[in-house]
Amino acid sequence: MKISFLSLTLFALGTAASVVPLQKRATPKLVFAHFMVGILGTTYTLQDWVNDINLAKATGIDAFALNIGTDSFTDTQLSLAYTAANANGFKLFISFDFAASPGFGTNFQTEVVPRLQTYAPNGANVVWNNKALVSTFSGDGFDWSGVRSAVSTQLEIIPFYQAANINPSIDGLFNWQAWPSANNQPVNTPMNTSADVFYKSQLNGKPYMMNVSPWFYTHYSPQSFNKNFLFKSDTLLIDRLNQVLQIQPDLLEIATWNDYGESHYIGPLHEDRPQLYSPASNGESAASWVSGFPHDAWRDIIKPYIAAYKNGGAVQISSFEIVYWYRPFPKAISCSDPRLGPPTGSNIPDDAVWAAVLAPTAGTVLTISVGGFSSNFTVPAGVNYFEGNFAAGQPSFTLKQNGNTILSGTASKAIQTSNCPSYNFNAFVGKIPA
Repeated sequence: MKISFLSLTLFALGTAASVVPLQKRATPKLVFAHFMVGILGTTYTLQDWVNDINLAKATGIDAFALNIGTDSFTDTQLSLAYTAANANGFKLFISFDFAASPGFGTNFQTEVVPRLQTYAPNGANVVWNNKALVSTFSGDGFDWSGVRSAVSTQLEIIPFYQAANINPSIDGLFNWQAWPSANNQPVNTPMNTSADVFYKSQLNGKPYMMNVSPWFYTHYSPQSFNKNFLFKSDTLLIDRLNQVLQIQPDLLEIATWNDYGESHYIGPLHEDRPQLYSPASNGESAASWVSGFPHDAWRDIIKPYIAAYKNGGAVQISSFEIVYWYRPFPKAISCSDPRLGPPTGSNIPDDAVWAAVLAPTAGTVLTISVGGFSSNFTVPAGVNYFEGNFAAGQPSFTLKQNGNTILSGTASKAIQTSNCPSYNFNAFVGKIPA
């Protein structure tokens, strides 16, 4: 039996910021969610964008960083996104994916400049430091001077480059690293802030954008995207959010809203349109590890941290809630997977049922039960996570105060310890009350 309790002291450093419109203040603390436009195709509608925007706003997210490539539908989706944002008091900015579309570097006059000419002055574009924000995924070494001179709107360029590749043509840096890794390989160590500290040291006061992510698992064969690995993610979300309050970056980005292929989405599933689940050209799809695995409840953990990051002070909780997550199979199970063996790093995660309690006051008792095992934990105030047993069955959770049950529920997905058709290290996430 494995039972452990982890309690986090959650404080935000700095002073409270006044509440003002995004475009009116030069350098507010803002929070973005990385949004993969390249998976949308032609089926994503204006109403889909509105739905996403409303969910993001309810979480405290200020804008989507629109990761784009050179797909045929890119400009249609950009138009829909900016239309929805303007109509709903939300912000956006473009993040050019140089890794997926190297042509952004070689053909910037036709691929980058026209889009920034159109959207940098748009009322829905994020304005930071009195300039229109733009970012990238990769693109190290690209000189933005030619783009600046060709775009009539002043740009605040904060790309994801390696810290050593900062150059005079950019204004700051975004650090994509949000998972424990070494040379992009899984490691069995907790996430730390060494990369964040190094980036800030190289920037010499220029703005730093930090990345937060809840999970990472992907399972594509060499015949498609050739990605079959995971990063240590058991308690990554809360651990990393706590690091945000320590580092106090100028800007914060969450990876991601909808990257289903790498399992780090916090936005809604689209079970009616599995074609959105990052299909490969050979027909492989993330649907095999994403369908039926919602992550929405993680937004309830993110929300109070965003408020603390922006305003300073402690994380504030107003009502009791349980957010739980767990994998569907034990890590050592042998699956009859027709495509692939177990992912690299499969030995790293704990076999556990995790539950975070959002508690406005101390003194409640949490019980996690599954497969005949039960574990009890005394809960402090704030956001604290707990590790329960991992066994076959549907986990259930009870929170009591002075002996009286105030929250109780059972997860809908059962843990299975046999009959595994395909490797799946994604997290099933839920909450009580639902």
